[in-house]
Amino acid sequence: MDFLQRFTDRERERLLSVAQTVRLVRGQGLLKRGEPGGDLYRVEDGELEVIDSRSQPIIVLQLFGKGSMVGEMSFLDESPRSMDVRAADGATCQRWERRTLIKLLQEEPSLGSRFYEMVAKMLSERVRDQTLLAASGGPRTNAPARGSDQAAAWGRELGDAIRSRFMEIEPVIRRDKALARRETLTALHNFQEALAEGQNRLSDVDQTEFGASVARELHPYLMRSQLGELSIERPSGHTGDPQTIEHILANKAEGDGPLGEFIDEWLLGLPTSRGLRERRAFATQSVLETLPLDAAVRILVLNAGASPLLGDMIPYMARLRGEIICVDSSREALTRIDEQLKARPRDLRLKLVQEDLGNVCLGHAQSRFPPQDVLVVDGLMDYVPERLGVALLGWAAGQLAPAGRLVATGVAEANDDAIYRYLLRWPLVRRTRTGLTGLLQSVGYVDIRVWAALPAGLVATARMPVPGVG
Repeated sequence: MDFLQRFTDRERERLLSVAQTVRLVRGQGLLKRGEPGGDLYRVEDGELEVIDSRSQPIIVLQLFGKGSMVGEMSFLDESPRSMDVRAADGATCQRWERRTLIKLLQEEPSLGSRFYEMVAKMLSERVRDQTLLAASGGPRTNAPARGSDQAAAWGRELGDAIRSRFMEIEPVIRRDKALARRETLTALHNFQEALAEGQNRLSDVDQTEFGASVARELHPYLMRSQLGELSIERPSGHTGDPQTIEHILANKAEGDGPLGEFIDEWLLGLPTSRGLRERRAFATQSVLETLPLDAAVRILVLNAGASPLLGDMIPYMARLRGEIICVDSSREALTRIDEQLKARPRDLRLKLVQEDLGNVCLGHAQSRFPPQDVLVVDGLMDYVPERLGVALLGWAAGQLAPAGRLVATGVAEANDDAIYRYLLRWPLVRRTRTGLTGLLQSVGYVDIRVWAALPAGLVATARMPVPGVG
């Protein structure tokens, strides 16, 4: 959606009154990696290319078409530019000089509030819809990145090979279901290795074309599995919705016929799926170990996908008193939590807060909360890049009471990334234990512990320093 179309006519007029026009010829640079940031740009006409100028020939990573905004992260935090951007075949942009725009937003608080809300919504859409990839497996832009025909051909060849194998196996199901299951899982294991090998030998853009091509070939079969259907159709409108998470955590293969069940069994057995299950147990235990036993407790949980975690905790909270606050963008998800936690202790209140998680990731949450003893960020770090992760963890630090604890989950690197990214259309921001520790340290957390919930889960606990206490 065109960024300016999010505003009223008067708001657009005020914003355009302080904008300048920048015209670029073919190949002319607009932003350069590492240079000071701050100014904000909107594509008025033409296209901008995000390029990797470190490779030869130069690789086009992404395209921004008419109405797209460029430079919003550097505008928010004045960080150096993180990418090289140039005009494709010529482009016209509107430019907002940072100081001038901030002055306008400060002079007109209602416009300022609206502006930051719209930036947060735009970033929220990118976070929740996983804008590294569009529904087809390519970058979410107004025009697709250009992958090679050879990469697409390799993808079709691999997809056709596994489809042919499925066609050979289906008649076997009627004769020997157990044999058909073994052959299906073996074929999918070999396919997984071939997919990973193909990804490793391609550039980023060709990886996208290759993965999208495989996904198109396998789409009818993936839709026969329960996890495939939930991930691709996305009943809640975004990846990682509670219904999908619940299916992974239940670990019960379902599908359209035996072949659909076999494919679902394979998907549920992937390292990432297993890691999501394992980290829930780690996170539940971490929260329970943190709770005070002799005082009323305040627990704040971000992301309604954490509802299974809360359900695990309730049996151990029989004597607990205090308040649990659940925050999520989705009213439907919050309603599910209310239904699932009916059996909570009488003295443990439940408060449901609908808040745009994009605002929370930017540190601009509208809701205000009392200091919390425990703050759980479950699953949200799976979708935010480093800078948004720092902002999110910084906001969380500000909500903690003295000696309060943060419990955060993440997803580790695994060899099934291409399956999640392209076949399930569910790209994840994967981190190492060292990387997650570094994020927490950059915010100022201490007593940091990060567990690897094998094979692909991460769970971290930390606290902020107590003033005056060593």
